[in-house]
Amino acid sequence: MASINTNADNTIWQHHITQWQTSGLSQAAYCRQQALRPRQFRYWKDKFLFGSEPVEPKPQSGFARVQVAPSIATPPSPCLSLCFPGGIEVTGISQDNMALIKQLIEVLR
Repeated sequence: MASINTNADNTIWQHHITQWQTSGLSQAAYCRQQALRPRQFRYWKDKFLFGSEPVEPKPQSGFARVQVAPSIATPPSPCLSLCFPGGIEVTGISQDNMALIKQLIEVLR
């Protein structure tokens, strides 16, 4: 059964969207505070802010969960250390990171 959006619905939801924008709260927190359903809130927000048809949200940038596989235990390789004037010290130099160390030395010269 389809529902019909009334002017009263528009007014109520426009008020909620405006209040949310000025509240400084996340959408979820505002919905919890006002006892609103997040999906319904998102529908009306998209309708008012992006036109008559809700739009797909843009992918959010930021942090992503990364899981590092456990490494196979290898015996520690001998490492070198460099001490520069002024107290700068670079430790943990090995054959595995030599290209990075060369670049670092160029910057520190």
